[in-house]
Amino acid sequence: MELIGVAWWAEFDAASLLARRDDIVYWIVPSGAKVRHGITDKPGRWPAGTEVVALCGEGVKIPLATPYPATPRTASVTIQCDGCVAEYRLRGSPSTVWDF
Repeated sequence: MELIGVAWWAEFDAASLLARRDDIVYWIVPSGAKVRHGITDKPGRWPAGTEVVALCGEGVKIPLATPYPATPRTASVTIQCDGCVAEYRLRGSPSTVWDF
């Protein structure tokens, strides 16, 4: 199999394959929240402060990014929104925790 103009590892790397999926649920802590909500918009798609709809139907705001190399304050938040968890289980989608 010959891939023209594309490195073979870019095609088959797990991270690049995951990045191409559009059904992934990202668990984020919205601005001003104390629980994680599930969203399907890829992190970085919208600027901080933009409101998106979480799986539970609630509007949540995309948080500000944490400057490198600091650890995001939301990294220790593990509680998930019950409504988002219920919808996530119905979908059966893959998910990942994302801290800004």
